[in-house]
Amino acid sequence: MDRKLTHGSLFSGIGGFENGAEMAGIETLWNCEIEKYQGKILELRFPNAERHTDITKATGFRYVDIISGGFPCQDISLAGKREGIKGKRSGLWSEMCRIVREVGPKYVIVENSPALIISGLEQVLCDLSKIGYDSEWQCISNYAFGYPHKRERLYLIAYSDKIRQQRNLCQHGEFDPIFKKWTSDTSVGYTCAKRILEIPAYSFVRNDDGFSHWTHRVGAIGNSVNPCVAKYLFECIKIFDESLNK
Repeated sequence: MDRKLTHGSLFSGIGGFENGAEMAGIETLWNCEIEKYQGKILELRFPNAERHTDITKATGFRYVDIISGGFPCQDISLAGKREGIKGKRSGLWSEMCRIVREVGPKYVIVENSPALIISGLEQVLCDLSKIGYDSEWQCISNYAFGYPHKRERLYLIAYSDKIRQQRNLCQHGEFDPIFKKWTSDTSVGYTCAKRILEIPAYSFVRNDDGFSHWTHRVGAIGNSVNPCVAKYLFECIKIFDESLNK
């Protein structure tokens, strides 16, 4: 019987990658999130996963086949101060790289702003290469999964040199890509920002006591990975991994 893939999550937020892994039939063994509100969501939703908090101090992670992480994009995003991957927050990529090196998974999933292409992707690729990983990446929009908002993100999947993708180049003259084909139609839907602008103005809003923990919830959802996109990434890895054993 083939052993099932396992997953560990860094910069976990409210568990977007964990949800995607669960939908793909992959168990999450541990996660890491420093924010208290998001941590409570993780504890409630994934009670069997080991919990880590401060990534700069965390060590001793159990082996998993896949490590995922959307390291902070504030210094990379076009909406930020553009300090790049060396910035105080986005510089936490180095901690993710450290943990990948310590654990040695077969696969790594990285999520960030598309601006990473001009503000740090080269560093990410070099760091992964130094510790023995090749990488592929795509910019994927929520449009492609039927959602009425763009939310484009860069997703990178790295695989260990132990997988020896190079053999495909020698045998077939090309790599077998880990990303599977999908259709993206960015001509449909419209952005959340546009929808907000279309909402008519009111002199008062009758909202009772409002939503509990409203600011925490909005912030957590805003930083979260779409679980459906995450599931697609995990399914790509599953299909690819199964092909290696044939």
